[in-house]
Amino acid sequence: MLRLSLLAALPATLALIAPTTVRTKVQLRDYTLDDAPIGGPLEPVANYILVKIDDGIDATKGGVFLPDQAKEKPSAGIVVAAGEGKSHPDTGVVIPNPVGEGDRVLYGKFDGTSVKYNGEDHQLIKDDDILLSWGGDASMTLGEVKCVADNVLVQVTKNEEETASGIALAAGVSEQTRTTSGVVVKTGTGRIAADGASVPVPVQVGESVKFKDYAGADIRLDGEDYIVVRVPDCLAKWTE
Repeated sequence: MLRLSLLAALPATLALIAPTTVRTKVQLRDYTLDDAPIGGPLEPVANYILVKIDDGIDATKGGVFLPDQAKEKPSAGIVVAAGEGKSHPDTGVVIPNPVGEGDRVLYGKFDGTSVKYNGEDHQLIKDDDILLSWGGDASMTLGEVKCVADNVLVQVTKNEEETASGIALAAGVSEQTRTTSGVVVKTGTGRIAADGASVPVPVQVGESVKFKDYAGADIRLDGEDYIVVRVPDCLAKWTE
């Protein structure tokens, strides 16, 4: 009988000596898209990239965007998330995105789709929209920026313009004529072919190039004017 009594009292005894379990309610982060709640983080697909807009980056010591006479300024931001890359339509080879989370990018002002993600302005852009990229902790300087795909960074040639009588034009008048040639200072790694191999860029650093009128995007780095041009817009090259 004594043994049975002890066994009967055992659960109550264990309950008294068992440590108290503190139950905490885990709160998951609330995600919103255009001010509407969504069930989880936004994940870009294929070659889309989610960028948190940060146009204030043009105030860094490394340089500012664009000459003052440019019609539109590119936008900049930090990559929040990137898709795995797009598949080649013929072979299915996946072409990976050239940037990842934490990288900073420069892209066309009107490229992509604007979204409000978690209450802040973001842009969903494609890999082809990227003009330049650089490390998240680095400044936007000539030494730090990188061209992607078949983009080429060209230091523009400043021509001295004169009238027919030999009188030099005023600086403001000269600036209205956009330069269409310059010296290549950086190139991307090239486009990805159907088999996944990289196609080399047909111009090299140090060569001069002539490109189409109104092609590319004007930027300023370290106080100097440059243009980011894609290889299909380059018409000819030569060596000085």
